[in-house]
Amino acid sequence: MNLGKKIVIVGSSGSGKTTFAGRLSQLTKIKQYEIDSMFWKPNWVQTGDEEFRGLVGDVTCRDEWIIDGNYRRVQDLTVGRANTVIWLDMNLPRIMYRVTLRTAGRLVSKKPLWHNNRESLKTTFSKDSIILYSLNNYRSKKRWYNRLINNEELKHVEWLIIKNQKEERKFWDTLKEMK
Repeated sequence: MNLGKKIVIVGSSGSGKTTFAGRLSQLTKIKQYEIDSMFWKPNWVQTGDEEFRGLVGDVTCRDEWIIDGNYRRVQDLTVGRANTVIWLDMNLPRIMYRVTLRTAGRLVSKKPLWHNNRESLKTTFSKDSIILYSLNNYRSKKRWYNRLINNEELKHVEWLIIKNQKEERKFWDTLKEMK
């Protein structure tokens, strides 16, 4: 398994992208970049498109990187410049379990996200809920990545699809054997 040095981790919210990318970064010694931290400013202010593309472009022009995130508006810079895309294509019950557990944990711990932003009880039960977002976008993300895999312009990209814990364990075991 040759992952190259430009790797993108994608999948639904709650699929484990950031955790997976962090572990991969530790094993490969390639720096991880969390795309959410480039997009979200303090107080949940969104970065404008031009600035966001500039931040992501600065990273993807480097010789090596691991990026976790799905933002379509920059996928020409992430997926388009990647050697490998790892799609964490977990099933919906697992996604919902993980995103709900993660949100509940952050509500209790008050653990900050990027730029000291925090999840709140108010947003958890609003139209801006990450749980609701995950549920509403699950199928469209699957359709989107299935289309990208077959995109002629992305034939240079190696796709690895991980659908469950067993496949994930196999990935880590294979990677460790190579070290």
